Amino acid sequence: MFRLVKISLVLVVVLSVALVASMGLTVLTYVRLTAETPIASLYFVPVSEDVFAAHLVSDDEGVGGTYEIYGDQWRIDAEFLKLKPWANILGMDARYKLVRFEGRYGDIEKENTRPHLAYELGQGDVRDIANYLSDWNFFVDAEYGSSTFTDIAPDMVYTVYRGQAGILVRSEPMPKPVGYEPSVLDDIRAWVSGN
Repeated sequence: MFRLVKISLVLVVVLSVALVASMGLTVLTYVRLTAETPIASLYFVPVSEDVFAAHLVSDDEGVGGTYEIYGDQWRIDAEFLKLKPWANILGMDARYKLVRFEGRYGDIEKENTRPHLAYELGQGDVRDIANYLSDWNFFVDAEYGSSTFTDIAPDMVYTVYRGQAGILVRSEPMPKPVGYEPSVLDDIRAWVSGN
């Protein structure tokens, strides 16, 4: 009888450890496959109708600066090297290179008839990374272009993220200056807008 209790206790401990390890691996897998890293931030200052000064900040060489763009939307493009999911789980991240920044119009008629400017960003090329990894190509899943765009709002700060499958953008209200005290008018605006 004592031996049966001892075996049962060992079995319960082994199964508990296996359950905890399985749950830990599941959480690790989720975290690695959904990992996002901020790669650029930008905000816009209106210059005239449909013309903005875009202030772009990034740690990537040759990307940061101020760019004049036309339109009511902005877009940023990247060359993207997606790795296989198991490589992500092992701790490797997708590779990217920001390559183009431009304004665009939401209205197709304006897009086809109004001025347009595009800027080349960065130096080097994702293909350099692909060539570097050519000996390790069992890590690489696909190489493609990834792009994100959104409407321009001068009171917002936009952050561009690198996910494991492409780039994406999120926005948040521009922070108030240091020492800023909201006025009664600001309180009324916040109440009307529901914030």
